[in-house]
Amino acid sequence: MEPTWHDGLSRSALVELVEGLLLTMDKAVPRLDAVAHHLHLMSQQGEEQEVLGGISDQLADIGDELYAASDREKLREWGNQID
Repeated sequence: MEPTWHDGLSRSALVELVEGLLLTMDKAVPRLDAVAHHLHLMSQQGEEQEVLGGISDQLADIGDELYAASDREKLREWGNQID
């Protein structure tokens, strides 16, 4: 996706939007990790709970992807390339 500044957002509004999204990710990733951990523990309680292990793994993967997407240094480099 090509970054554009002409879609009705000023650069400062776009920066505010990205900062808000990053703060949300900062809050979401630890919560996802905690849920994944608890589901993993529950999945060890018996065979009927085995499906929770798969859900736990998926949540952990989502948390990892969100964390990687919120790499500030990468975003800073991308923003500097646009300028």
